[in-house]
Amino acid sequence: MKKILLLQFLLLFSFYAFSQERKTINGTVKSDDKKPLQGVTVTAIGQNRTTVTDASGNFKIEVANPAGTKLRFTFVGFKTAEVMANNPSFNITLTEEGNTLDNVVVVGFGTTNVRKNSTSVSTLNPATIKQLPIGDMGSALQGRIPGLIVQQGSAEPGQNGASISIRGNGEPLYVIDGFISNRQRFLTLNKEDIKSLTTLNDAASTAVYGMNAGNGVIVVTTKQGEAGDMQFNYQSNFGFNTPSYAPVRMNAYEFATAINKLNQALGQGVNAFKTPAEMTDIQNNLSSYTNWEKELLRNYAPQNEHTLSVNGGSEKLKFFGSLSSLGQKGIYKFNSLDYNRYNYRSNVSTNFDKIGLSFDFMLNGSLQDEKYPPAGAGTIFSRLKDRTPFEKPFTSAGLVSNQFDNPALQLLSPGYIKLRTVYNQLSGMLKWNVPGVKGLTLGFNGNYNIATQDRVDWIETATYYDDQGNATKELPANIGVSRSSYMTSQYDVNARADYKTSIAGAHNIEATVVQTMQHYYSNTLAGSSRGFTTTEIKQIQKGDASLITAANTEGEQAWMGYVGRFHYDFKNRYILEFAGRYDGSDNFPDGKRWGFFPSVSGGWAISEEKFFEGIKDKNVLSYLKIRGSYGQIGVNNIDHWAYSYLPTYAYNTNAYVVNGQLVNTVTPGPTPSVNITWFDRTKYDLGLDFFLFKNKLEGKVDYFFEKTKGFLAADASRYVDPIGYSLPLIVSRAEDRIEGLDGSLDYKTKFGQVNFNAGFNFTYYRSLAFRTNEDSVTLANPRLRAQGNEKYYVATGYIGAKVYTNPQDILNNPKRITSRDLRPGDLQYLDVNNDGKIDGQDQARFGHNTSPTFVFGINLGASYKGASIAATLQGTGSRQTYMSNVAMGSEGERRLDFAYQLDTWTPENQGATFPRAGNASLNDNNNYASSDFWVRNSTYVRLKSLTLSYDFKYAILNKQNWLRNLTVYASGINLFAVGPSVKYGDPEANSFDGYAYPMMRTYSFGFQLGF
Repeated sequence: MKKILLLQFLLLFSFYAFSQERKTINGTVKSDDKKPLQGVTVTAIGQNRTTVTDASGNFKIEVANPAGTKLRFTFVGFKTAEVMANNPSFNITLTEEGNTLDNVVVVGFGTTNVRKNSTSVSTLNPATIKQLPIGDMGSALQGRIPGLIVQQGSAEPGQNGASISIRGNGEPLYVIDGFISNRQRFLTLNKEDIKSLTTLNDAASTAVYGMNAGNGVIVVTTKQGEAGDMQFNYQSNFGFNTPSYAPVRMNAYEFATAINKLNQALGQGVNAFKTPAEMTDIQNNLSSYTNWEKELLRNYAPQNEHTLSVNGGSEKLKFFGSLSSLGQKGIYKFNSLDYNRYNYRSNVSTNFDKIGLSFDFMLNGSLQDEKYPPAGAGTIFSRLKDRTPFEKPFTSAGLVSNQFDNPALQLLSPGYIKLRTVYNQLSGMLKWNVPGVKGLTLGFNGNYNIATQDRVDWIETATYYDDQGNATKELPANIGVSRSSYMTSQYDVNARADYKTSIAGAHNIEATVVQTMQHYYSNTLAGSSRGFTTTEIKQIQKGDASLITAANTEGEQAWMGYVGRFHYDFKNRYILEFAGRYDGSDNFPDGKRWGFFPSVSGGWAISEEKFFEGIKDKNVLSYLKIRGSYGQIGVNNIDHWAYSYLPTYAYNTNAYVVNGQLVNTVTPGPTPSVNITWFDRTKYDLGLDFFLFKNKLEGKVDYFFEKTKGFLAADASRYVDPIGYSLPLIVSRAEDRIEGLDGSLDYKTKFGQVNFNAGFNFTYYRSLAFRTNEDSVTLANPRLRAQGNEKYYVATGYIGAKVYTNPQDILNNPKRITSRDLRPGDLQYLDVNNDGKIDGQDQARFGHNTSPTFVFGINLGASYKGASIAATLQGTGSRQTYMSNVAMGSEGERRLDFAYQLDTWTPENQGATFPRAGNASLNDNNNYASSDFWVRNSTYVRLKSLTLSYDFKYAILNKQNWLRNLTVYASGINLFAVGPSVKYGDPEANSFDGYAYPMMRTYSFGFQLGF
């Protein structure tokens, strides 16, 4: 009892002593131009005390032990300041960030900034995407970074990863927290965890990644702990997805009209499908016919996203941790599509000042649970689109009907596809500032990650019924299951030395040497069976034993590289940098495994010269730098598991019958390729960085030129397969070239208390197949060959297509030699070679395909006190989509789905979108042969994102010291688009046939809470 009383006394005494030391600090915060700043966050570091300034810039905060306490002042657009709280009343001036000349930019194996950089890099401000309801990182980048080309194409949950390209090349290399990662890991990053994101565009910036970096590199660093109070942040986002620009379907009357016109064109007479009386009845009873989208799709599919993070610690030990979840439902009814992802991250940093040693320990991972119908999205949507209004998914009793290709069979099926993917990564980094050797740092980091996936496909369709209620169940022989799993693991080990010094305060030198090693392993296992007499146990062994199959594969690969980089600058005025990597891979034979990838870059900050001082004093052009780079990078995108330089064999089960018995065989694989190695890509870059108007406007522009040589290909241009097997791969003479421009402009200013920012970025490139491996016959036709032509064309076929408008057009012009019974409304083609007839010799390459070679983004934002608005407009230049057989309706009745297909040529409608009604059988497919008539301009501009937000901490809750921020916001994605193709569907989609899962418009609301 005495001990308890003594403890209580000590606690009361401590509390009393502590409370006695607490004092109130008053102050005022102003900007450089002496204007009071409202909404500045004032934090007593280490005491969990926070307040914000009022409209006059004043604040009041209670702190304990003022002599030993620091106050931190943070405000958007201003540099953070920290001062000791040993004065009961003082004034603070915050300096605007204004420009990014000195901001740290993370690049390959190091950091840089605008002043000392001589390479082509671009950055993303992660704060611009944190409130957006986007499920993958690829889509979040669209329209935000110069040099980066992003296309979404689909919005299917779990399968909507956008295509990503840097300057028109293939998939870039992804580096996350210093380790080479992959596309999947990047796309599933939690955007709240990202501290910085940089794209490395030219050879000089990517050379340190050697043979894997030819397509450019995206470098991501995640958040680390910051010294100070433990801070908790919670963000929640609730959204709804609805199809954007879904093409209008024909109703029953329109469909019947279209089929009547089709049948009449095919010679079956007027009203062959529906009589006038039937047409009138249909028109009067449209609601009794099927709207397939309304029956099987919901108007809005929900999604939600939650992130909880914690951050804080002391100068000795800092911690950042986060947990997040993302849930998305499909647009199908009946909850047949469900996607859930969970991410976690823990980053711990500690340092030992006395010996100059620091240690970072990182643990992160993700879990994805996916559920899909037993048929893919393409199959389901194709069946949905091809159903007519006269067909029904359900009987009058509400049961699944026996309608042919009824998509409800999959959506209500007891079958499913389920996937569970688990990823875990453990990494650590040691950094030692060597005592006694100023500027010398030794480092070591290592990473081990493992990914597993388990997939099960249970194949069983729903029971269906006829109009009398008779049931048809799935036959046991058709019920099946397949299971597959894979495991991949990778470890990285890097040892490095960095040296940094400055001589006489003018000559700045930085040098880095790294040895890096990676090892990758994979293992897959798959099995299946059919013939289930019971569906209660969904295991392979419960099927027909004679139908069980199994397969297994393994793969292993290793890399090693030596990296070097040397940087010199004189007062950040003259800049010179050398970088390179000596790389090796076991994927290549002896003598071909190692390669050296060098680069050099330089820069001249003209504005730092004495003769420029007069210009700078006028506050128009304050910074100007010209830079250039050259280098060779590898492109290592061949099939690593093939090991093509080794003889391989294929094991064939049950290949022959010998003496009445099935026997297995072994057959040789492709002829070994002893010359196999990586491609070489040579890159040139010339860039300009500039800041104007007191650094309110900053910009950059780059011209780039790239040559890729050494493509690996079978020498089919000179030889045929002489022995029935594929020819070995050789380093061919083929060469591709890319040239273009990219750049950005960013403007920041203030109008009274309104902060305003605007940005513009663009990328333009041309891609040329300079030399190919085509044979001499193909090369002889300049209109069809690839060599010497742009790579991104739509198709090959007839060109100059237009509609015959009268019989004289048909009589007086060359005709396609296989076409018969041509009439007004049919298509006329150009006689390219002027031989008086239209045949294959008149065909040519035409158009520009859906991959844009010019993209741009416009980013706008404004804030006033606690309210803010941010928007991104994104669009493309030349881009065209070829209408598929489905969209053009060439297959007849089953492909007449959309209202725009009603716009066919007639004498009264000569400006129609389509030729006269018909199908592929009409005039020997004259109208639907491949031609430029069916190319549609799909250039677009869209409001990619819009966010409105308000921070209640700014005014309403500014007296609540425990609260750091409470922001509510509403945001949207793909809110509207303008372009000539929106009547056919979402302009960003790659097809107009409606067979893919549709693009989505997203509306969301959410909040951020910090305390």
